Formats: sequence, C-alpha cells, structure tokens
Amino acid sequence: MSQSSPQTGYFINISQNDYGDSTSTATGYWEPHTSSIDFCESNYLLSNLVVEPHNVWSSLFGLSLFGIVGILYGNPTREWRTTVVYTILLVIGLGSACLHASLHWCFQSSDELPMIYLIIGFLYSVLEVDSPKDSPKYPHLAKYLILLSCINTAIYYTFQHLYIVFLVTFNAMTVMLLSTHVQIARRLYHESRDEKRKTNNSAIALRFYIWHIIILVFVATPIWALDQFHCDILLPIYNNLPFLLRGMTLHVVWHIGAGMATHCFVQFLCACRASTLGMVCDTRCLLGVLPVVIALPKIGANVKQA
Repeated sequence: MSQSSPQTGYFINISQNDYGDSTSTATGYWEPHTSSIDFCESNYLLSNLVVEPHNVWSSLFGLSLFGIVGILYGNPTREWRTTVVYTILLVIGLGSACLHASLHWCFQSSDELPMIYLIIGFLYSVLEVDSPKDSPKYPHLAKYLILLSCINTAIYYTFQHLYIVFLVTFNAMTVMLLSTHVQIARRLYHESRDEKRKTNNSAIALRFYIWHIIILVFVATPIWALDQFHCDILLPIYNNLPFLLRGMTLHVVWHIGAGMATHCFVQFLCACRASTLGMVCDTRCLLGVLPVVIALPKIGANVKQA
C-alpha cells in the first residue's frame, strides 16, 4: 500500500505509518496492495520485494511443514480423509506465505478459502469417524460438503473486499464443527473413567484433543488478538528488535500455534478412527519434538509371520 494511505478501520488496509513506523519509506514491489487486510508487521522493512518476510517464513514453517509431516508420517489408518486435510493445511501455508509476501487479493483468497475447506474436511472426518472402512455412515455427505464448499466459495468472492465477512463465515463454521467434535471428546472422557471401557487409543486421542484446545484456545488465539488489535503499542517494540528479528511480530507465534493445534486435532481424529477400525495405537515423537499416532502391528500378524 502507499505509505501515505490513511487508516480508516482495521479490516481494510492500514498504513504502517499510522502506527508510528518511520522505518519503511521505500516504495515496495507489490504496491498498490489489493488485499482487504494488512497485518502488524511493517511493510517492506527488510526488503522492497517482500512485504512481510517474517510472516512469510512462519507460514511455511508453522503451517506447510505440519502439512508435509502429516502427509508423510501422520496417517496411521492410511485413509484419504487424513491425506486431504493435511494437504489443505500445506496449501494454507503456501497461500499464507504468498499473501504476506505480496498483500495481493489473489493470494489472500489462496490463504483464506483453504481455511474454509479445511473446516469442511474436518466436518466430514468428524461425522464419519465411527463408520466402517469403505462404508460411509452418510453416503451422500461428501457430495453435500462439496456443494457447501462451492456455496462458500461464491460467498467469499462476492464479499472478498469485506474481511469481516470471511471472519464471520469461518468462525460460524468453526463453532458448528466444535459442536460435533466436543461430543466425541466427551464420550472418550467417559470411557476413560470406566475401567472396563478404557483403552489406550482413547487415552491417546484425549491427550491430543487436550493439547489442541490448550494451544488453540489459550495460546494461539489470544496471541492473534493481541497482535491484531494492539499493534499501535507493539509495533515500536517489533521494529527495535535485533537485526535478524527486526520487525517480527506475534503473528509468527500464531502461525506456528495454529499449525500445531491443527496437527493435534488431526491426530485426535486418527486415534479415534483407529479405534473404529480395530487398530491398536501408540505415539512416537518425530525428531524428539512432534508427536504422531502410529499403528502397532497386530499380534496375530506377528505370529503368522513367525
């Protein structure tokens, strides 16, 4: 955006100079910006070619990397539903990186639309979590959700210039998803309290679910709100960080937290799904830091091989 553009409201582009940023004076490669939102990181602070470099690398590291890891190592049931949601997470990270690099409307849609598709993918996974293998509980559910995706796409492009419309749509669908997966978590909790019904799979699923809630609700989301709505206070601090960190905002933490919370939720669904399919699960940590659900070999299979 032009550095002389006025601030007229948060949910449209905001001039960084309105927050006291006098460090970014050169005209950037992507100006004039066409996205319906700007972020707190100072535009072109480190390079005239990339609008928000810290938000770019954190999108790739905090979102796309979780998608890649999930595709390769986080699908113990080997079902397409898990591959699809991790692929969407990978795409979200790429779209987010392009948006932060350019603040262009086209890349904004490549970030925000996949977020809606991810929620729809989760709806399918949650509603079909107890269905037998290759026998969906709701045979036409996939068609209805594809139709829902098309409707949401039309709504999105009609009102893309109004960022608040995306927020309302995304949050409404998130609440709808919450009303479904919380029932699964409650069932698992009651099973864990019953010695006769308690299983290792349910304990693993609950552990991932709790971490998902802690990271998303109590860490990532409050940090997102703090960075978004108190930028005027935080920006001078961001811009006076040491050189390699100069301009880095709390939005970086949001990217990593959102990616980790999404990964935990997918693993929660994987553990639940494994129980339905009669698989016994455990967990392992990739590189000692990232937990994933793994399927243990069946005892009968080991005896047969011996």
